[in-house]
Amino acid sequence: MRKWMVLLTLSLSMFIIVIDTTVMNVSISALVVDLNTSVTGIQAAISLYALVMASFILIGGKLADVIGKKRTFVLGLAVFGVGTAMASVSTSLMMLIIGWSVIEGIGSALMMPNIQTILREAYEDKDRATAYGVISAVGAVGAAMGPIVGGFLTTYYSWRWAFRLEVAIVIVVLVCCRYISTDLRRGSRPKFDYVGAALSVCGWSTIVMAVLLGQSYGFWLAKQPFVIGSMELVPLGLSVVPFLFLIGVSLIVALFSWTAGRDESGDVALFRPSVFGTAGLKAGIAVRFIHMAVMAAFLFTMPLLLQLSFEFTAMETGLALIPFSLALLVSALGGARLSSRFSARLIIQTGFLLAIAGLVLIATTVSPDAQPSDMATGVVFGAGVGLIASQILNLVLSSVAPDQTAEVSGLNGTFEQLGNSIGVALVGTIMLGTLTTGLQDRVMAYPDLEAEAKVEITHALQNSVELVSSSQLAEAMQDAGADIEQTAAILKAYGNERTQSFKIGLWFLVFLSLLGLIVTRSLPNRKLV
Repeated sequence: MRKWMVLLTLSLSMFIIVIDTTVMNVSISALVVDLNTSVTGIQAAISLYALVMASFILIGGKLADVIGKKRTFVLGLAVFGVGTAMASVSTSLMMLIIGWSVIEGIGSALMMPNIQTILREAYEDKDRATAYGVISAVGAVGAAMGPIVGGFLTTYYSWRWAFRLEVAIVIVVLVCCRYISTDLRRGSRPKFDYVGAALSVCGWSTIVMAVLLGQSYGFWLAKQPFVIGSMELVPLGLSVVPFLFLIGVSLIVALFSWTAGRDESGDVALFRPSVFGTAGLKAGIAVRFIHMAVMAAFLFTMPLLLQLSFEFTAMETGLALIPFSLALLVSALGGARLSSRFSARLIIQTGFLLAIAGLVLIATTVSPDAQPSDMATGVVFGAGVGLIASQILNLVLSSVAPDQTAEVSGLNGTFEQLGNSIGVALVGTIMLGTLTTGLQDRVMAYPDLEAEAKVEITHALQNSVELVSSSQLAEAMQDAGADIEQTAAILKAYGNERTQSFKIGLWFLVFLSLLGLIVTRSLPNRKLV
């Protein structure tokens, strides 16, 4: 039993990291009410959590070389515990963002890359294969259970109990960390690439922040000025977003240039860009990026659709997602058994085809008259993304030499979380933009309004539209003094445009999945045995 205590410790850690990324998705409506915020605010918190992880994963991997894998892992676990405890008592969106998105995100980033390296050193041969299989299964179970656990706790207790449950698991893992062997130092302590770390954090953060700010400030033309103190920034009438995006890309280019120079000179670098020269590695990481973007965006869109269009509770939302969760779990675990019979590329391509079919089925079903049972077609999508998950990580890591595994794992983790963050940010922006444009078009087509009033209303809609349920909108109309006839007309118009926004969001995911399918053509065509 003692032999497998390291695996148990790391499995519990993987469980809380994975479940933390999905458990709050079914609680969006409750979070909006309890924290007096909006769907856009919760979307930002979800995206920022993944963004912080993406920015710090490489740092977590390299920090292990300086202070040791166990110390870095335990430090990350402690930071995660502080963050989740703070999130559990949040009284505002900002407090939730600091606790969950920032502090927990940093803790997860310090733990994630060291789980695999500790596992690799703790076990050998068949034991190592068993350990990796268990960790993969725990990841699949965590992703599948997140919506169900979150829905149950939010409906019958409070969404805060999801974070409190994580605190309890953190305490158990901290006690069990004594079973992890202490690192033995060989030679002098290696240096840390502070410049590379700064470029990585600033570059990735700026890119994702540009995407998040697009819906408020415009992706090209400025919707409103960007204010810093008393200074308003509207350069040439353009939004600040394209400038931020350009700055972010420039920082990432500088990061690759800096690390390449240090790699060539033999100095310590945050990572070695030369590993991207490995055949199929870039395609593998790109496929994983798209895979995570599609899955994260789906897990943001579907709970919103169920809670706003059908007014489901968090528990009902979690139960409605069970077909998706079960299909994901069964497909992820069962897909590994196909590795010896079919090439990984073929299995991944089949997964994308199933994911596309599932998304098309849902997108064509969504309408103002749709029934909640129509969303059960998510089972097809779940089977597809589960098949992809069963192969892609193993394919990426098996493409490189054993001494490059830790580094490539960190790079892969960075792009996984970037996909997660950008996927949620983009689909939320697209849906809100579609809703705003649709309502503006309806106002402009309304015959009884004067031209001047139409301009004023459309301008007001540009910065004030939010995704809300029909009951929330009806309550707001009642507070505003609208009569029954006006309320009914507005509810119908808003409901139709909200449905259209969800459809466009789902079709965007179809496009992303098609892009992923195209990229798979560059994957190595071999079996994973």
